[in-house]
Amino acid sequence: MNSEFLSLGNAIRLYEAGKTDEAEALCRQILLEEPAYADALQLLGGIALRRKNYEEAEKIILQAIALDGQAAEFRNDLGNIYRAQGKLELAEKCFQRALELQPAFADAFANLGSLLAAREKYPEAEDAYRKALELAPDRPEILRNFGMILTALSKPEQAVELYNKALVLKPNSPEILTSLAEAYKKQRKFDEAIVIGRKAMELDQKNTRIPLVLGDIYKDLNQYENAIPFYRLALNLDSDSIEAHIRLGHALHHQGKTAEARSHSRTAVKLNPGDLTAKLADCVFQIPLVHRSTEEIVQARENYRKALEELCRSADPINPAALDSAKALVGFFQPFYLAFQGKNDRELQAMYGDLMVRIQAACFPEWAEKPPAPPSLKPGEPIRVGILSGFFYRHSNWKMPIKGWVENLNREEFQLYGYYTGWVNDDQTEIAKKIFYRFTEDLPTQDDWLRRIAGDRLHILIIPEIGMDQMTPRLAAFRLAPVQCVSWGHADTSGFPTIDYYLGSDLMEPENGQDHYCEKLVRLPNLSIYYEPLDTPAASVDRAHFGLRDDLPLFLCPHSILTYLPQQDDVFPRIALETGPCQFAFIGFSRSSTLGERFLRRLETAFSRFGLRMEDYVKMVPHLDSARYRAINQLADVFLDSIGWSGCNSTMEALACNLPIVTMPGESMRGRHTHAILKMMNLGETESLNVEEYIATAARLAKEPARRKEISEKIARNRHLAYRDMECIRGLEEFIRRAVAEAMERY
Repeated sequence: MNSEFLSLGNAIRLYEAGKTDEAEALCRQILLEEPAYADALQLLGGIALRRKNYEEAEKIILQAIALDGQAAEFRNDLGNIYRAQGKLELAEKCFQRALELQPAFADAFANLGSLLAAREKYPEAEDAYRKALELAPDRPEILRNFGMILTALSKPEQAVELYNKALVLKPNSPEILTSLAEAYKKQRKFDEAIVIGRKAMELDQKNTRIPLVLGDIYKDLNQYENAIPFYRLALNLDSDSIEAHIRLGHALHHQGKTAEARSHSRTAVKLNPGDLTAKLADCVFQIPLVHRSTEEIVQARENYRKALEELCRSADPINPAALDSAKALVGFFQPFYLAFQGKNDRELQAMYGDLMVRIQAACFPEWAEKPPAPPSLKPGEPIRVGILSGFFYRHSNWKMPIKGWVENLNREEFQLYGYYTGWVNDDQTEIAKKIFYRFTEDLPTQDDWLRRIAGDRLHILIIPEIGMDQMTPRLAAFRLAPVQCVSWGHADTSGFPTIDYYLGSDLMEPENGQDHYCEKLVRLPNLSIYYEPLDTPAASVDRAHFGLRDDLPLFLCPHSILTYLPQQDDVFPRIALETGPCQFAFIGFSRSSTLGERFLRRLETAFSRFGLRMEDYVKMVPHLDSARYRAINQLADVFLDSIGWSGCNSTMEALACNLPIVTMPGESMRGRHTHAILKMMNLGETESLNVEEYIATAARLAKEPARRKEISEKIARNRHLAYRDMECIRGLEEFIRRAVAEAMERY
């Protein structure tokens, strides 16, 4: 028996050295001599697991358990096999049984913690890892894995501490360094994350995960040009990595390289036809950010429709094997850029929204099948109002509509709950925290958010936008309050059947406004917002700072280049012909020079149609901070509102500088913001009913300084009429009362 034991020891050493075939041969020789040798079976099962022969591994370990049912190690091994097969409930039971047999089993606690984390049970995972660490405080892999749990729990500071301890025990470990880079990324310490990530890559140039992490760091910085080489490197290391294909496609899409992005999403679908994330990516990548022509818009919408219909068929019903990957699907890719095509998106958004709700219901049935019980509302008790947003900071969504609403709703009648799913913190975040009865932030998982919101027993939940933040659509897909609303933080219908109302503006909505929404349209009075102008100082710069001339009229075109549609390109050379020598200042797209170049090529073609050289008229100004943005508004002569996607925050900021604005109301609310603002100010002189009037008005203002001065003075006298509107607050309060009362009657 002693010689056999020594032979098993040799087999273990061969296994640990990676000599799997020799280890297996020795194991089988031992078992021929002693078939009931449970420890030899355990090693043979481990070899099968390493080779991913899961059924064989399971069969062998079950034989070992039959021989020795009290061996905790065997239960632990079986749990690892079940986990590798995706049988997570069975795996959890095995780890729990191992701990019953051996309560001081560090590996079983660590494996249980990793499993619980995979099931997004992070608090329980944290408890398991704390126990594992108490039993084995000097195990680098336990320190690292525990750190990964803490990072997921939004405790990156504690994670960094563990990673540094692990590095003392195992210096220059690329795995630990990569996890440390992710923790720094979570803290938004991007410089540190990049340095650590690059060090990890120097140490291990064959690990696919490291370039993916570095790519994600640059993606979070909106530096897609820097992210792309790392995603390409990950694909060079593993051409079958679905994750790398999808992430590279996402980055390419934001660079305007739509065809190449789609080639990667299609490859991902071929690699795994059941992967819903890859199929959703293939849908969204159909939508260009800057269109080359009107024909491309039509074709892109048709391509998107077909891809979305195919995805809906694939997810009806959702394959149980796809559920785990689908849990992160909702909110990851959103058709945000669909709204920039200037069309009615109701039908497409309804298809998309219904799909997202179905996916969430399949992945989280406990929340879909048992919505929270409706809260009571006794006489004199305040109505509990929740505001869910990723933008409680100096962002357009905070400036309008959130800040004005939450600061002015009657506190005796309405009790406010804020749910902040974002990460940026500034002076406005601190203001927000003081406004709400309860302000919740930094929850690590969707389940945590669902429990918190449901636990607050709201009467109404308002989500100012659905389409920009990743977490809000995941939560919006469930019924968390008797009344649920979206507003125009992203000016398009959500399409979610779980959302009851769209809080719009009476002055902004056209007569047929309801036709654009799946939700029931609520026309709140006037602009629907209580706007408090922010006191942003202007930078002390002149036109030369922006590469602009002092001796020519300056048209400011400050909207995102994504809002300018090809069919309107001729407007600018026609204004130039009417005006004479002049200049148009556009603001570049910070995330992609490629998109800026594509837009300029379009303008170049348009100007050439009228015998003009674009470069004599157009200047693309780099992305501006708030101080320089205010400065260019003060330096401009005329503000040209984009046709089809009107300015709102940008219009308000231009009016604060008394800058005349030329606008033309569009067919939908998102094209009528400025129209409504000017109407509030009794300032219709610069509004046009058609393109011809728009061009003529712009040219006249540029050529007639006296007329500009007259308009500027009227703006200075009247702009207060668009500020601090309490009528919309009273309208919002009345809507909340009525909607909640009607909902409570139904319950």
